[in-house]
Amino acid sequence: QKKEVIPMEIIKSGIKGLDKLLGGGIPKGSVITVSGPTGSGKSTFGMNFLIGGAEQGEAGLYIPIESTKEEVIDQMKEFSWNIEFFEKNKKLFFLDYPPHEVDQFISKMNPVKELVETMGIERAVIDSIMPIALQFDTDLERKRGFMRFVENIKKWNTTTLIISEDTPGTMHDVLPSTKYGIETLTDGWIHIHYVWHEGKRERAIEIIKMKGIRHEMKMCFMDITKNGIAIRS
Repeated sequence: QKKEVIPMEIIKSGIKGLDKLLGGGIPKGSVITVSGPTGSGKSTFGMNFLIGGAEQGEAGLYIPIESTKEEVIDQMKEFSWNIEFFEKNKKLFFLDYPPHEVDQFISKMNPVKELVETMGIERAVIDSIMPIALQFDTDLERKRGFMRFVENIKKWNTTTLIISEDTPGTMHDVLPSTKYGIETLTDGWIHIHYVWHEGKRERAIEIIKMKGIRHEMKMCFMDITKNGIAIRS
């Protein structure tokens, strides 16, 4: 008897030009690493993803670990997004986890799961993995910890972005990597590069992996505008 194949549900990212690279959108319920060097726009990418969801009526959760909610909102002031409006209408939530409480976040993820279920949250962003990675003493412990961490996030049934710094860039034919290797355990991996182009440094984006869909394998320039991220295809 042939096993019935259930088509994967795809959600629209809300990021201009991204769905075209993804062949339609992001697989619902997936956990995705978003990596890149400092200042490349990873947090902006995360917030853009949540705003894109809120505009479609999907509630989102932003978990800042390296900074506070106030700092995140302050950083996003340059954009045309009405964060306050979406917060008021329960389409955008923040959950601060200061670095000294990170161990609580890792060991007690049930309160987050309860919040997700109670508020009907469909998208989440964890910014960033670094304070979590620093909770582990060895590479082996960290890998085991990350495996449990990703397993627990999967229980939220949200489409989740985990933000991570990368290691310094190398040649184009060498695959990038993040500082802590979280990308090996997630369903997808979106990487933001800096490239030197016509006498200036520009941002470029690449889908390195996305389980369950056929995606473009090319690098495209990425702009940060007052309306958010725009990918030039």
